[in-house]
Amino acid sequence: MARSGKIKIEKFNGQSFELWKLKMEDLLVDKDQWIGVDPGTKPTGVSDEEWKKLDQKIKSTIRLCVSDLVMLNVLREATAKALWDKLGTLYQSKSLVNKLFLWKKLYNLRMKDGDSVAEHLNTFNTVVSQLLSIDIKISDEDKCISLLCSLPNSWDNLVIAIGSNTIALQFYEIVSSLLMEEMRRKNMESQNGDALSVQGRSQNRNKNKSLSGRSKSL
Repeated sequence: MARSGKIKIEKFNGQSFELWKLKMEDLLVDKDQWIGVDPGTKPTGVSDEEWKKLDQKIKSTIRLCVSDLVMLNVLREATAKALWDKLGTLYQSKSLVNKLFLWKKLYNLRMKDGDSVAEHLNTFNTVVSQLLSIDIKISDEDKCISLLCSLPNSWDNLVIAIGSNTIALQFYEIVSSLLMEEMRRKNMESQNGDALSVQGRSQNRNKNKSLSGRSKSL
């Protein structure tokens, strides 16, 4: 795992490139090194020697965040930008097959009853990010519809309520509604559990009183 201050990044092992790429962008921005990747050209006022040193640091940052197996595929890249672009070429497929696969993955994504809304949102947003990374733009409305369609049947009342009371779907509003609904359901389950517990204790007390009464009569 690579560290930079409070930022921790799992080394890229050839899987989930889009997610790793987003984290790496944050890391490079945090270290003031993103300029070496985008645009990747020496800015005005910086000497050749200064730019060479910075480029070496950026290359080092990226290499420390990939596994040995991945490193073997990009050893010969001379600059940070070349290294970054090579990783994209190798692991970020923009083929029609990959696009179809990701679309299918998004359409077939389903949350099961009892699943965490937060975890489902993480999975959903990861697929959306993967689509965006291969230049597929998804409108806010399409994101909203896809997310609502991914909910289990037990959430239909909320879906109907959202669709009936909203003219234009806003993704952040739907996310907020889902998290609030999950919280409400958990509170209801907790209250029902407490009520059953109280009822059980009451029945036990009544049973004990009944047994005590019989004992005295004997």
